[in-house]
Amino acid sequence: MSKKIALALGGGGFKGYTHIGVIRQLQIAGYEISAISGTSAGGIIGSLFAFGYSIDEIERFIIEINQKDIFNHLPGDSPSILGLGGLYNFLEDKFGEHTFEDLIIPFNCTAVDMKTGQEVIIDCGKIIDALQATIAVPGIFPSKVIGPFHLVDGGVLDPVPVAAVRWIARNAPIIAICLSPAEENWNNLPSFNMPSYTPLPSVLVDTIFQMRLGRAMRVFIDSVNMMSNWVSELRLSKDQPDFILRPEVYQISMFDMVDPKEMIMKGEKIVKEKLKEISTIFSTSKGIKRWLRSARSPDVLLSQILEIYNKSPALNINK
Repeated sequence: MSKKIALALGGGGFKGYTHIGVIRQLQIAGYEISAISGTSAGGIIGSLFAFGYSIDEIERFIIEINQKDIFNHLPGDSPSILGLGGLYNFLEDKFGEHTFEDLIIPFNCTAVDMKTGQEVIIDCGKIIDALQATIAVPGIFPSKVIGPFHLVDGGVLDPVPVAAVRWIARNAPIIAICLSPAEENWNNLPSFNMPSYTPLPSVLVDTIFQMRLGRAMRVFIDSVNMMSNWVSELRLSKDQPDFILRPEVYQISMFDMVDPKEMIMKGEKIVKEKLKEISTIFSTSKGIKRWLRSARSPDVLLSQILEIYNKSPALNINK
């Protein structure tokens, strides 16, 4: 029996390393990953795998990253609290000028257009451009302009992109990897803290967060995290993946420094624990539900919009 599956990889900052362990253990269990959609950190791990890097290679890449070097601003960055210069350099090294046409596994990632408030499914163009958009946490990291869109992190509207992967893998069982906590753990979430390893002096960071503005920013970001948890649950309830995996990483904040190997082990652990349940995705009843459930057409598919945009001098300011 074919064991082809599709993955929806959720966002979560450094917690996204967990996806490496999930993919590795699914492969060991004999599952073939036929399509991937990712948001934010899930987009980075998913794109590396879809491009053809092995899980062992991806693990080595991630372990070699110095987390302290990630948050640098680059010339031309849009206004944001932190930059991602170190991460951009990493992505440039791994993808260069390669585009979606060079991927060996169907892949897309999600972003949100700040002008219209619509979710944009990125399925074309340079891979690095797509990733810069999907990781652009609003206000925290620089946004990305692609064609007519001013894009930020897809997690604003779709933290775990089930509908996006169903669009490219209509008949495959979908496993959603959600890095936000289940509702019963919402009372135990960590509060936001500016990472101590940013380019800002630690004394300045401490001073800012003791000031009225700093305290207000913490309240605001913690509130956004709460809303994000609700959005995750609502989207998962609406989009109905065949199975949801929740690695035990909810105690970790987006910017906490982590041990990549520990995160990877947490991904492996959840798959091992749920292997018997995961196997039920191939049951007849779930197969019928997949057959009856149509793939929702994306509100905005980047390839379709850019085709119109690039043909219209009135819309394309670069012509």
